[in-house]
Amino acid sequence: MVAPKVPYGETQSIAPGEDRREAFASWLTSKDNPYFAKSTVNRFWSYFFGRGIIDPVDDIRAGNPPSNPALLDALTARFVADGHDVRKLIRYLVLSRTYQLSIVPNRWNEDDLVNFSHSLPRRLSAEQMLDSIAMATGRPLQFSNLPDGLRAAQLPDGMVAGNDFLTLFGRPKRQSACECERSSNVTLSHALNLINGKTLGDCVNHSDNRFAKLVAEQPDDLKVIEEIYLSCLCRLPTSKELNSIRLGPGAQRLEGAQDLAWALINSPAFLFNR
Repeated sequence: MVAPKVPYGETQSIAPGEDRREAFASWLTSKDNPYFAKSTVNRFWSYFFGRGIIDPVDDIRAGNPPSNPALLDALTARFVADGHDVRKLIRYLVLSRTYQLSIVPNRWNEDDLVNFSHSLPRRLSAEQMLDSIAMATGRPLQFSNLPDGLRAAQLPDGMVAGNDFLTLFGRPKRQSACECERSSNVTLSHALNLINGKTLGDCVNHSDNRFAKLVAEQPDDLKVIEEIYLSCLCRLPTSKELNSIRLGPGAQRLEGAQDLAWALINSPAFLFNR
C-alpha cells in the first residue's frame, strides 16, 4: 500500500477500509486548495458570458493571466465563503448587471471581446439546440435503447449513438475533462443541416406535432401565428411581423404554419443565447 501524498495542504489519514475517494474529494474542495474554487468560478462564468475571465478556461497558468484579476479573486472568495455552493454562484452571476447587458455594443466598446462591457451572443450547445427544437415543435426525442421523451441534456454519456445532429453540432464524447472537447463554432455544414436536415425537417413536418394540432384546432390565423411565435421565440410577434405573415387557405394553411416555424427556428433569435 502506498501512503497518499498531496502537493499542498495536509495529507488526511485514511483508516483501513475507508474510501480514498472521499478523502480525495475532501482535500480537493478544501479551502486550502488555491485552484479548485478559482477554476470552478471561471468555468461557470464562461458558461454564462461566452468566455472565461481566464480564457481558455482549461489554461490556468501564469502565462495566461485573467482579464480581470480583481473580479476573479472576489468571485473565488465569495464561492469559498458560501461553502462551494454552486446554486448561489449561479444566482449571483445571473443577477449581476454584467449578465443583463445587451448584445448591442456602442461606439466605445464595439471592439471589446475581453472586458465583458456588452453581452456576447453564444450559439446554443448541441444538446440545448436539439431539446429546444423538440420543445418548440412538440415532438419528443427518441434515442436508441433509451426511454422515449428523454432530453438530449439527460443522455447518460457521450457515446450514445443514433443522432448525427448532436455530433455535427459539437456534443463532446466526454473522453477528457477538457472544455475544448466541445465545439460551438458555426459553419456552412451547420447552416445546411438546419435548412434542409432530417432532424429539423422531421420535427417541423410531423403530422402529430404542435403545429398540426394547432392548425386543426384553431380557426383564427392570428392565434396560430401568435402560438408559433410563443413556441419558438417565447414572445408575441410585432405588428410589423403580423402584417407580413399569411398562412394561406385550405391545405396551404398547415404548410404556411410549418414554413413560419421553420423560419423562426432558423433565426438567430432561436439559435443564439442573446
